[in-house]
Amino acid sequence: MVAACKAIEDGDFATARHHINNLALEGSNPSRVEELEKLIWRKENEATQTSLGRIGTALAIAVFGYAALSFQSPEAWGQVIWALGAFLVLPSFIGAIAGSSVASGPNPQQKSRRFWRAFGIVSIVVACYSIVGMAIIRRSMQSSDKSADLLIYLVVAVIYGALAGLVAGVAGSVLVFKRRAS
Repeated sequence: MVAACKAIEDGDFATARHHINNLALEGSNPSRVEELEKLIWRKENEATQTSLGRIGTALAIAVFGYAALSFQSPEAWGQVIWALGAFLVLPSFIGAIAGSSVASGPNPQQKSRRFWRAFGIVSIVVACYSIVGMAIIRRSMQSSDKSADLLIYLVVAVIYGALAGLVAGVAGSVLVFKRRAS
C-alpha cells in the first residue's frame, strides 16, 4: 500500500498500478484499492493538464520570443546579443519548460522524451522564423535569379532549427521545473 502511494506521488503510474494489482490479488480491502485507482486517475489527469499547459507555454514563449527578435535585424541587436538570444537563451528557456512537460525521473526513456519534446518545439519555431526572415529580406533584394531560393531557405532553416533544437533538447533533458504539489 505504501509503495503504491509513493509511486503515485512520484508520478510513476505504471508502477503504482502494478502495486495496486498486487494488493487486489493479495485480497486487500477492495474499497482501499478502488480509492487508490481513483487517485491514480485523478493524478494522471492533473499530470496531463500540467503537461499540456507547459507545452502551450513553451510554444507561446517560442513564438513571441522569436517574434521579438525579428522586430529588429541582427545588426540592430548586435550580432553577439542576437546569436545568444536566438541560439542559447531562448532555446534553453523554452527547452526547460517543454522538457518539464514530461514527468521527471532518472529513467533514460524520460530524459529522451524530454529532449525530443523540447527539440521538436524549438526546431520547428526556429525553422519557420528563419524561412520567414529570409523571405522578407530576399524580397527586398533585386535579383533576377531566384531559382535556388527555396533550397537555400530549407537548408538554412534545417541547420538553424537543428542547432537551436539541440540546445533546447539538452536544456529540456537536464533542466526540469518541478511540478507543484497539489
